[in-house]
Amino acid sequence: MSLLKLSLAAVVMALASVPCASVHAAAEKPPDYTIADAAWGDVYFAKGSHELTPEAKKTLDGLAAWLKGRPDSVVMLAGYDGPGLPEKESIELGWSRAKAVGDYLVKQGADGSKIKTISFGNTKIAVPGEDEEAMSKNRRVRYRVAGPVDMEKMQGPPSGVCQRCKK
Repeated sequence: MSLLKLSLAAVVMALASVPCASVHAAAEKPPDYTIADAAWGDVYFAKGSHELTPEAKKTLDGLAAWLKGRPDSVVMLAGYDGPGLPEKESIELGWSRAKAVGDYLVKQGADGSKIKTISFGNTKIAVPGEDEEAMSKNRRVRYRVAGPVDMEKMQGPPSGVCQRCKK
C-alpha cells in the first residue's frame, strides 16, 4: 500500500482535470488509502530511552481521540534514533519506541489491529549533526495515519449525479 500526503484541495484540483468517465470508474472501486493531511507528526524521546515524555503523551492522547472517530484509519509508527549507537542497537531502540507509542495508543482506546510499526533506527537521519539539538530531533517516532478516500464526498453531494457531467 502506497501512502501519499494529499490535501483535499489538491485532490479536488486533480479530479477537475480527470475525464468524468475515469472518476465514475474510480468511484465504483474500493477506496484507496491516503495520508490525512492533519494526521502525521512526531513524538520525541530522551537519549537511549523509549519512555514516553508528558509532551509525547499529550500529543498521543489527541491522536488516539482522533482515531476513535475514524475506525477505517490505519496508523504507521516508524521509530528512529540519531547517530551514535551501532545500527542493530539503534534499530532495536527504534522498535522499542514505536512499540511504546503503539501500546500507549491502544491503552487510550485506539484499535491495535490498525497500528503497524517499523524501525529505521539511525539509518534515516532527519537532522544531520552530532550536537544535542540535532540529535534530539532524530530520537523520535513518526506517526502517519492513512484512511480511505471517499470518492463520493469528493465529487459533491451524494445525489447519484456527477456534478460535472450531470450523469
